[in-house]
Amino acid sequence: MTATQHDADIVLTNGTIYTLDDEDRFVTTLAITDDSITYVGNDKDVSALAGPNTRVIDVDGHAVLPGFCDAHCHALMGGRLMNGCLLTGASSKQEYVKTIQAYVQDHPDATHIFGFGWIHSPFPSRGPSKETLDDILPDIPAYFLSIDYHSCWVNTKALDVAGITKQTADPDGGHIERHPDTGEPWGCLREMPAIRLVTTRLPQPSKTDWKQALQTYMRKAAQHGITMVFDAGVLNTDQWNAFRAVKEMDDEGELTIRLHGSYVCDPSQGNEQISDLLRARETVGDGTRYTLGVAKIFMDGAVEGHTGFLLESYKDRENYRGNPVWSPDEYRKIAAALDKHDVQIHVHSIGGGATREALDGLAHAAEQNGGRDARHTLAHLEIVSETDIQRFPQLGVIACFQPAWFYMDENYYDETIPLMGRTRADRRYLIEDFIHAGAMVSFGSDWPWGTVSSTMNPLVAVGTAVTRKDPDDSTEQSYEPRQRMDLKRAIRCHCHGGAIQHFMEDTVGTLEPGKKADIVVLDQNIFETPAADIDTAAVAMTIFNGAIIYRKKAP
Repeated sequence: MTATQHDADIVLTNGTIYTLDDEDRFVTTLAITDDSITYVGNDKDVSALAGPNTRVIDVDGHAVLPGFCDAHCHALMGGRLMNGCLLTGASSKQEYVKTIQAYVQDHPDATHIFGFGWIHSPFPSRGPSKETLDDILPDIPAYFLSIDYHSCWVNTKALDVAGITKQTADPDGGHIERHPDTGEPWGCLREMPAIRLVTTRLPQPSKTDWKQALQTYMRKAAQHGITMVFDAGVLNTDQWNAFRAVKEMDDEGELTIRLHGSYVCDPSQGNEQISDLLRARETVGDGTRYTLGVAKIFMDGAVEGHTGFLLESYKDRENYRGNPVWSPDEYRKIAAALDKHDVQIHVHSIGGGATREALDGLAHAAEQNGGRDARHTLAHLEIVSETDIQRFPQLGVIACFQPAWFYMDENYYDETIPLMGRTRADRRYLIEDFIHAGAMVSFGSDWPWGTVSSTMNPLVAVGTAVTRKDPDDSTEQSYEPRQRMDLKRAIRCHCHGGAIQHFMEDTVGTLEPGKKADIVVLDQNIFETPAADIDTAAVAMTIFNGAIIYRKKAP
C-alpha cells in the first residue's frame, strides 16, 4: 500500500477505546485518515495502518471516547459573559459588592456594566435591591444575571434607561419585583420578558463581539473534549448579529466545533416571528459546521425565583404554583406552526406544570401535522410526574438533562426544601425513570448558567450522574440513589444522545469507520477509576474533524 492512498494520518494505539457502536465494544486501536475514522480494532501491529507520515500516538491504556456533545448550553452568551463582571464563586452580598467595586475600578471608562453569577440565597425572596448597586454605580446602567439566568439585578440607572417605573406593568411572562410598601421597582427582574426591558435598551454586541465570545467558548470547549454543542439562545435584542458572526466564522473555516444554533421565540410576538426564524435558517443557518434550525421556547423559569411552573402550589406560597411564560393557547399555536415548517422545538421546562403544557403542545402539533421524526426536546426537567415521563417515548420527545446538578447542593437545603417541601425536593431529576420508560436522553451543561455552581466539564457531569453526589464531597449521601446511572450509559448520553438529538448519529457520536473523527482522549482509564473520582479525570487530547485541536501540556 502507498502512503498517499492508504496510510492513516493519525493512529491511536494501546488505548481503552469505547466505540459505543451496536456491539458496545472496547478496542485498542483507531486510525484516522483526513477527517474520518478509517479503522477500529485490536491490531497490536499498527504497521499495516501507518506509513512514513503517520502520527502514531500511544495513549497508554487511557480511555478514548467520541467527542462530547453539550446538548444544551449558551456558548455565545457564556463566551460574552466571560468578558464581563463575574460573580461566580462569591456567596454573600458583601462578596458581590467587593467584586463589583473591583471591576468598576478596573473599567473606569465603561458606559455600562454587565455581569452574571449571583445566587439567590443571600437575598430576600424579592431578590437583591437596586440601592446596593446604586451605592457602587450611581451614574451608569448596570445589570447582573443570576447563575440560573432567570433573574436580573439592576440599578436605578438601568431602570431609568428602560423606563421602568411604579406604573410599568409586568410584561407577559415576566415579573418586576417591587417594594412591598411603595410599589416602586425593587431592582430585580424575573424572566426574559422583564429582563429584556433593560437589555434591549443598552448598546448591543457587534459581530466582532460575538466572534470574540465564540472564540472564548471554543478554547474552553476544546479543553473539555466538547466537539458539538447546541446553543440554547442568546439574550439579545438583535440575534442576527450573533447568527451572522457564526456564519462568517463557519465560511472562513474558523469553527472548531459543530454548532447548532437556535432562534429564541418571544411570547409577545406569537406566530409572526416564524418568518424571521425561517429566513434565518435559509440565509445564515445552513453551513458546514453551523446550522440554525431550532426554535427555543421558555415555558417557565426557575424554582428559586418562584417562576418555575409547578403542578402543585409552592410550599411557601399558598395557592400559587407559578405561571407559564406562554399561555397554553399561544404555545399550542406556535408549536403547531413551527412543526409544520419542520422546525425542531427545544423547550426550557423546569416544573411539572411547564412540562405537561409543553408536551400537550407537542402532542397538538403532531395531531395537526401528522407524525414525523421531529426530535423535539425538553430541557432541564427538574420535576416531572410519572404520567408525563411515559409520554416522552410515546411522543418521540427527547429529554435533555444537566446531570452536574444531580446532588444535594446548598440550594437543596436553603431553597428547594423550603420552596417545595421534602417530598418534592426528593423527587427531582428522575433520569433513570426516563430511561426505563424508553425515552431518548441527552446531556447538556446549561453553561454558564447553573445552580450554586456552573461547569461545562462533561466529566463532572458524567461522574455526578453515576454517583449523584457533590463532586467535592464524596462522603455525602447520594441524592436519590435509585436514579444513579451506569458509567457506560452516562457516556452514551453525553456523546451519542446529543448526536441523535441533532440528527447527527450517522456522522458522529460513535467511533466507527466512516464517522467523522471527533474524538477525546482522557488522561486515565475512567472505566477502572473509582466512581467518586471520575470527575478528577481530564482531557489529554481533543481531535475535531481529524485534527488535534487541544493537547494537555505535560506537568
